[in-house]
Amino acid sequence: MVRSFVLFVLSAAVLAAQASDKHDALDPAFEKIPLDQWLGERGPAHFHWTASVAHAELSFHQRLISRVEIRFDGRDVGTRRDGELLFLVQITDSAGARYQSHGNIELNKLAENTKSASLESAYTAFILPGSYRLAVAVLDTATGDHSAIQEQLRVAPPQQDLLRGAWRDLPPVEFIGKAESPDSWYLPDIRGRLEWAASVDSPARLNIILNVAPSAAAPGSRHSPSGEMAALLPSLKAISEAGSSSISEHAEVLDLARRREVFHQDEVQDLDWPSLKTSLGEANTASIDVHSLSERHHDAQFFVSEVRKLLRASDKPDRPCVLVVLTKPVAFESGEDLEPVSLEALPACRVIYIRFHAPVERVRPVEQMGGRGRGGRMGGGMARTQRSIEPLDQLEATLKPLNPKVFDVETPEQMTKALAEIEKALLASNGRSSR
Repeated sequence: MVRSFVLFVLSAAVLAAQASDKHDALDPAFEKIPLDQWLGERGPAHFHWTASVAHAELSFHQRLISRVEIRFDGRDVGTRRDGELLFLVQITDSAGARYQSHGNIELNKLAENTKSASLESAYTAFILPGSYRLAVAVLDTATGDHSAIQEQLRVAPPQQDLLRGAWRDLPPVEFIGKAESPDSWYLPDIRGRLEWAASVDSPARLNIILNVAPSAAAPGSRHSPSGEMAALLPSLKAISEAGSSSISEHAEVLDLARRREVFHQDEVQDLDWPSLKTSLGEANTASIDVHSLSERHHDAQFFVSEVRKLLRASDKPDRPCVLVVLTKPVAFESGEDLEPVSLEALPACRVIYIRFHAPVERVRPVEQMGGRGRGGRMGGGMARTQRSIEPLDQLEATLKPLNPKVFDVETPEQMTKALAEIEKALLASNGRSSR
């Protein structure tokens, strides 16, 4: 039996240039090919390949995200050992603006058994609801053999529009380049910004605390710290993009296991990602010293003291505050001092407690694009994840005197509801009701 395998080739970093008239995001690789001419050709296909596009779904960045996957039949590589296979993806919006990205495979670097392989190139993009034209092309740069298809793409709006106006200034399409974690979680090269609290026009203070200490693993659990951060970091970024100059933002990252603040930033306009990234790396690689281990029963009180310190710094009569805590469930060791926060000398502050859980099983439908030699069928695909068994959370109880509004979050949609509650709290703090 021939052993088959799939070689995944992720898209190269997106090369984009902004045009002033249509706000195109153009890739120089397209300048050398007559894509429109290829799309009009009706001759036989030079090779067999398929393109599929996943239905756009909400991400923890609070933006719709979709993925185009190109699968090239390795048997068609044959004697092709010079040049490159070039994969090109273009999305055109209803105004005629084009958004482009490309990737490539160097043919002389393919293994000898490539004939039994499927070559894949994947392209991910943020996309706004609307109608688009999606064009995909493949080119053998040595022979000039090429093939291209184009289809209509319809992106439906979310069923619940809890943050109306948050996407008002976002570009219709932004391709996401290849990156390693934690950049792949935070996406520092993405230029579009949310404006979920743009309607807040009176002074307010927004404090954000992110706990990055790993949660204790329960027996039989499949603990994945990277999965947690893949949701919490985008959520931190989204919350920081309030879009109102009236809101004074403070962000703080705590490592409860080592009882230290690893990052803080006052008057946040854009989060200082280089500093935050460095701090996260130090927190992940640092070992817990003997003193920290011997003082583990003070972890909860460290959190309580940090909350009190932050709220005291927010005590300004003309600037009501909202505190947001982002965390995984936290189970402390036996003997932990779980005395809750004291309200003495603390200003009134609305508290939103967001507790992230490992995701439940989810299904992602996929549409297959039709075309010559490409199957032409509408197919289904799925991406499944398994929820972990988690310990009970004991951190929430330390905030009980502050009467926190608690959100248990597994999906981006649930995070949207939490973000809408933060907006509501900011508006209420300013004496206004939510929309």
